[in-house]
Amino acid sequence: MKKRSVLFLLPALITLTLVACGGTPTATPTTAPTETAVAQNPPTEPATDEPATAVPATPTTEIVPTEPEPTGDALFPTPVVTVTPTVTPTVAMPDYAVTIVEPAPAAPLLAGRSVTFRGTVQPATAEPLTLTLTIGSFTAVSTQITPDAASGNWEVTTTLSDVASGPGTLTVALGDLARAVQPVQIAFDSATEGPYISLARPVEGETAVAGYAFFMQGSSRTLINDAFTIGILVDECTNFIAAQKISLSEGSWYGFVILPQNVTPGSACAVAYTGEYGEDGWREALVPIQLRAADDPQAVLLHLGNSGALEFVVGQETTLFGVAVNVPDQAVDIMLVLDSAAAAAQPVATGKAFADQFGFWSIDLEIPDDAPSGPALLTVTAGEDDTYQEIRLPVTINP
Repeated sequence: MKKRSVLFLLPALITLTLVACGGTPTATPTTAPTETAVAQNPPTEPATDEPATAVPATPTTEIVPTEPEPTGDALFPTPVVTVTPTVTPTVAMPDYAVTIVEPAPAAPLLAGRSVTFRGTVQPATAEPLTLTLTIGSFTAVSTQITPDAASGNWEVTTTLSDVASGPGTLTVALGDLARAVQPVQIAFDSATEGPYISLARPVEGETAVAGYAFFMQGSSRTLINDAFTIGILVDECTNFIAAQKISLSEGSWYGFVILPQNVTPGSACAVAYTGEYGEDGWREALVPIQLRAADDPQAVLLHLGNSGALEFVVGQETTLFGVAVNVPDQAVDIMLVLDSAAAAAQPVATGKAFADQFGFWSIDLEIPDDAPSGPALLTVTAGEDDTYQEIRLPVTINP
């Protein structure tokens, strides 16, 4: 493009020069012009006194590689350190075993008396053992024992609390590593001068049913304020759901409580106590029992409430009473039979009683004037097949 511009400007410059000089223009030849290469110098720049200005170089798109500047990380790279975990050798924990040698299982112990507990731990250790004896929610003994480090034998003599009686649990534990558990029986000393109360009924594990009466009986002496309270405890034998206070100075007693309809099935405790519960001087007799809902198929019960030895007299009436739960028609059959081989099939007296909404039943059983006297057998029955319940009790018919 630059050369072509020069060729087109040259004839114009020549023409302008001739005109300026006043010459006549030369005639154009008729023959075809011959192309002649013309060498032309570049135009001369007029001289000036200013210094020459440097012309900047034409930029190019050529990429010139450059070396990266070294950095501290590049010159001194941080070494990568891999931490090797330290393996601590595991020491196997011995398989400890704790045994109770004394007292024997279910051995009777007297509340308020000194008792020796003895046993072993193997393998032998000097780590302390914890010994506890509980009756329901009450702790009769709590102590620590240091076994012999060489033999593993342990022994301690301590005094039982004189507050509670009943079936208890003896536990000896080596922390969380091992423990021995066995049942014991704690009773009040009947010869003691302090308050005394006992529970002959219920027996351990007996059933009580929601919404029905529950019979209890026992004996007492030197009661605080000539009174005691019977009741049912739940929540690991800590909360009463039923209770009844009875005024009595001493002697044998029987009573009942009626359980609420909304009893939660499970373990509970029947208790009789005198004094203010949990305060100084109080005494309690406690027996673990089982609670059942009224619609439980196993909640079929028959109890005779009469306590002590029953005696019948010819020509007189004897009142019998008790509780029947979920028996057909709420009916209870009573039969008194002379206990002899010759008259085994002949009843002396019979009767039928009916339980009310709380399960109570009673009957006045009359002995005929001509009835034989002597040993006899009282039979109380209810239900049939799977619901059959029976009580058989030796009695005496007096003339």
